Amino acid sequence: MEMNGEQIVKRGKKTAKWIILGYVICILAIVGAVFWINYRIENETPEPIDFTTDGAVGMATEQYAYFNVQGLSDEVAIYGDVENEYSSENDRYYIAFNEGYMYIVDLDFDTIDLLKPWQDYTFSTEENPVEPEPVTIYGMTESIPSELKTMVLDYYNEGISEEYQISEDEFELYFGSVLLNVRREAVDTSWQVLIMFAAVCAIFIIAIVHIAMSIEKSRVKKYLKKNEYEEDLARQLDDFVEEKHYKDKVILTKDFFVDIKYGALVAFKYSDVKWIHIHNVKTYGITASSNLIVYLKDGKTKVGCVEIKGAPTEEFIGILNKICEKVPTDCLKGYSPENRKAFKQYKKELKNNM
Repeated sequence: MEMNGEQIVKRGKKTAKWIILGYVICILAIVGAVFWINYRIENETPEPIDFTTDGAVGMATEQYAYFNVQGLSDEVAIYGDVENEYSSENDRYYIAFNEGYMYIVDLDFDTIDLLKPWQDYTFSTEENPVEPEPVTIYGMTESIPSELKTMVLDYYNEGISEEYQISEDEFELYFGSVLLNVRREAVDTSWQVLIMFAAVCAIFIIAIVHIAMSIEKSRVKKYLKKNEYEEDLARQLDDFVEEKHYKDKVILTKDFFVDIKYGALVAFKYSDVKWIHIHNVKTYGITASSNLIVYLKDGKTKVGCVEIKGAPTEEFIGILNKICEKVPTDCLKGYSPENRKAFKQYKKELKNNM
């Protein structure tokens, strides 16, 4: 059903339906991804194996395992972002102890904090230190890189007499064949995380557009109300429409221009236009979008309208020409350094005369 003039003016003041729908879809995507992740973790996580079985010698990789920590070394090595050692994405390797045996573990910050009492207990100089509460950690088994083996051996052998040092050939007997990566889950939820990330980014973009549209709607609303144009605009949308474009979303009446392409109302009276020009957005030298920028005679109100993808089309130029036919003779047309300077001077004189 076609809207009348009054309905067009009122609808243009409200938040566009596509923005509300965008928010709803993104929020549902985030909530759905969270539930999906929790469901998969609860229902697809396998029974963990004991990481200390046979001292982890000969243990297969990509196994979900648990480990009862009874001691912890200082940080042995960090892999990842060397420029930001505090990044949560970095691998942080430690030597963990159980029943007097040593194992290599890759810990995240939360687990490091959880195991801090055991680390303090390991390095305690008290005669009878109090043993902390038991802590069990979980993760995935991984192969131990040769570079890490060298770093672990250097860490362990430092300050120990040569006869008690561990050689590379003896590494597996002392540290096992695999390490335990606590930073990895047994169930790969990367797709769900990607969906959440995309939805959050989409919400951020929609919010920016929403704010920009709200600012523009506010400008137009104040402009129409201040000049008492609303009633006349609604009447002309009913009785004095001269042209319609872009599925009737861009309307030219006898005295007004109206754009409701994206749900927001952009409207101005031709006689109030001081400067109009095309604004092109380019990406890698190619015009990605085009729109019209209109500055009104009050020197404050600026609106964008008739936004299209790509370079200006024949229809787009036709709308511009039609507006230019109706604006005052002293209106600045087109973007140029001269027009920019002239409009700046106009605003200055306008301010001085207030």
